[in-house]
Amino acid sequence: MKIENITFCHSLTLGPLCDGGRVAFTIEPGSPASVGPGVYVVFEDEKIVYIGSYQSGVAKRWLYLRKQDVYHFKKPLVADSLSRGAILKVFAQDERDIKEQLGCGDNVWVNSAGIEARLISIFHPPWNNQGKKAPLVVVQTATA
Repeated sequence: MKIENITFCHSLTLGPLCDGGRVAFTIEPGSPASVGPGVYVVFEDEKIVYIGSYQSGVAKRWLYLRKQDVYHFKKPLVADSLSRGAILKVFAQDERDIKEQLGCGDNVWVNSAGIEARLISIFHPPWNNQGKKAPLVVVQTATA
């Protein structure tokens, strides 16, 4: 999957929704997103719904392997999506590979957090806007 000149590899398929609210998952064989920092993109029926970053692999960011469940803080949105019959896939790429693809080499100013923020600003995924507080507006009143 190519997004903004970055090739992301299929890493996880989320679903189906199981009894008790557990979310089944499949880890794709040979997924490159196993170690180190990187960026991932969640697709719901081929539409980008969330962009995030990880520090120790995308599976560690999303999965509770011992309990065979998803524990990511977006699990309620995942469960809702699966209950509507959507197909959820996670594509990821390590920061090192992204830098190489973009021709950034070892530039320390290009990192997974910056790449994540840039992609969010381009695509405005709906799950990235959940729970954000409105900016505080201070109204000054005239005093007599």
